[in-house]
Amino acid sequence: MDAGPVPAATGANTPPRWEHLTRGTARAVRGVGRSEEEALEQAAVALCALVADPTQVEVREEVSVECDAKDLDSLLADWLGAILHNMSARRLRFRCFAVRLDGRRLFGHAFGEHVDPARHHGVMEPRGVSLTKPVVRGTADGRWTAECEVHG
Repeated sequence: MDAGPVPAATGANTPPRWEHLTRGTARAVRGVGRSEEEALEQAAVALCALVADPTQVEVREEVSVECDAKDLDSLLADWLGAILHNMSARRLRFRCFAVRLDGRRLFGHAFGEHVDPARHHGVMEPRGVSLTKPVVRGTADGRWTAECEVHG
């Protein structure tokens, strides 16, 4: 499992983080945060980390993304799909994200730059990636988790 910074605290005070999970041949991305928004932001960082190390991506451009879905699980899939689309079609790599929810409508911002082959390489290319089994859940200790399988 790869992960972002590992927090020392637990529960609602835990800083946001991302992880890569492997279950047999399936790979998943997971974002954990103190809110639904933070979990969605961190899931997007985890997805991008499969394509390029986010710490090697500079913030030079901002892309706005809006999604609307019937539930949080579908919203996660739409959000990550929009991030993949921008990485592939516009040849962008992202470092970080900001998400605001209004009901089941997501207003997001992705921050990054155009591909630099010398710095941006990872496990997979965003073209042809599919997302399955999106799940967004709150836990009893106040944390939120956003997780999705990634195939590609």
